[in-house]
Amino acid sequence: MDTVGLDDSCLGYEVILSEGDRSTPRCPHGPTLLFEKVRKRGEGGRRFYACSACRDRKDCNFFQWEDEKVSEARELARQANNKRQRAPFSQQQYSARLHELIKSGNADGAAEPMKSLLLDIDFRYAQFYGQDEFCHYNMFNHHFFDGEASSAAVRAFLRESDGEKAVTVADPPFGGLVKPLAGSFSRISQTWRNQQSADGSYVDMPLIWIFPYFMEPRILACFPSLTMLDYQVDYDNHSLYKHGKTGRKQSPVRLFTNISPAEIVLPEEEGYRFCAICERYVGRLNEHCAECDVCPSKDGRQWKHCALCGRCVKPSWRHCQSCGRCALPDHPCDQSPGAEGCFNCASLAHKRKACPLKHISRSASKKGRGARTRQLAKLSARSGRIKKTK
Repeated sequence: MDTVGLDDSCLGYEVILSEGDRSTPRCPHGPTLLFEKVRKRGEGGRRFYACSACRDRKDCNFFQWEDEKVSEARELARQANNKRQRAPFSQQQYSARLHELIKSGNADGAAEPMKSLLLDIDFRYAQFYGQDEFCHYNMFNHHFFDGEASSAAVRAFLRESDGEKAVTVADPPFGGLVKPLAGSFSRISQTWRNQQSADGSYVDMPLIWIFPYFMEPRILACFPSLTMLDYQVDYDNHSLYKHGKTGRKQSPVRLFTNISPAEIVLPEEEGYRFCAICERYVGRLNEHCAECDVCPSKDGRQWKHCALCGRCVKPSWRHCQSCGRCALPDHPCDQSPGAEGCFNCASLAHKRKACPLKHISRSASKKGRGARTRQLAKLSARSGRIKKTK
């Protein structure tokens, strides 16, 4: 997403998912998302609406402040423009290729037939698949472009019968925002639960989320029940994530799933082995650490245990006596992680995401800034540090 009015005091943008079915402005890609500027020291950021699917405003230039009043003429012109334009083609064709692989396997008769329903923003797939096999869909806002007809097709597909089981396999663009994606996957899971018996009303739909391993903290913040598998996903039509001279030696793309890792068998011929202690398949170089009692590697390399830090770290890291932690040899010693603490209340005890008062900076206006400052000062005092704001 293009940074609108970004300045030195702005740390970035946070997605504010709407509660309930609150109406939001629409662009050619469906309902937009509400964003908020994240600033230091609890300063309230102004909220705005932008496209859910496109992070570059060259692809979709929709922009509207949350408190902006839109005239009727402008709204009518916007609706007409949305009808004229089509959603852009899919940024990745990998989910579609999985759909094609399933259909090809069904045609060969080599395995038990499987049903597959493709949800993709590329409307051109409608030329090749019927509505029971494809739905025009935006995974960043859970928007079905064909309305109730597509929603009904999804409900019918998720209605398990005769021992059939459904699983969601998601392969979104790697630059996609995790929070909106998690919101859409949660709503698909809720739709799945609604189609099942009352006994499974609290069970989540099986999910396999394909995403880079370094996004694990963000994914687990939304879905704590997911586990990252060691399996490295390669793409034969991706310039970077493939084997060969032009690709990386090891792909950073992994599988995140709520299916028990013990039930997923990884191919031993590709270098995976079963760890009897962890009860899961791991990479060949991912050796079990007796101190941590886990196979620790995230990136496919063999990690090492640091007795001073009490955890396993990457092989390229070294323990720094000045910082008291492991880091790259050329790291700046004056920048230790977490030194700045919470940008919302100035406490060193937690980060902004875990701040119990982070909602105050969003909802408070300039008129009520004095009362908010007193609350922030009280919280900081309990954390052992008082921070005054002007």
